[in-house]
This record gives sequence, C-alpha cells and structure tokens, in this order.
Amino acid sequence: MHFTQKRDGCRLSHEAALAIIRNAREKADSVRILLRRLGDKDEQLALAARFRRMTRKFESEELTEETAELYGQLTLAVHDLNSLLSEAFYR
Repeated sequence: MHFTQKRDGCRLSHEAALAIIRNAREKADSVRILLRRLGDKDEQLALAARFRRMTRKFESEELTEETAELYGQLTLAVHDLNSLLSEAFYR
C-alpha cells in the first residue's frame, strides 16, 4: 500500500501525508529527548525497544519523583506517537 493511499482506497493528498510525517517526526523526537533525559542514549536501537527496556528497568527499581515524572511524560509521548501511527496507517 502506498503511503498516500488509505486502506479503503481513498487517497491522502501529498500535503496531508507530509503533515502526518512531520507530526510523527516531532512526536518521535519528543520520545527520544525523554529517553535521553532518563539515561538511555542508545540511538541505534528502535524507540519501541528502548521504551520497553526502560519500562523493564523501572519495574525493578524505586523511582525518584523527578524520574517518575519523566517516565510518565515518556509513557504519554509513546502513546501519542503510537496513536498517530495507528490512525495514519490502519484507519
């Protein structure tokens, strides 16, 4: 399926497709920034894998208030990114 073609056969305009890409990049950048602030600097690993690794790490340790706040922001940022991608590709 071509990016500018939706599953039901309707097409997105080139501008609409670029807007989705731009929005996804911005959300991915937010996730990257939060991961870095939490100590994960492994830029070669996929964001989803880095998030899962961070989640496993935090399940087994006591979080400071600052770390808990950042992790909460990260969780919401990952959700926003996943929601955007799901909506763009699977609606």
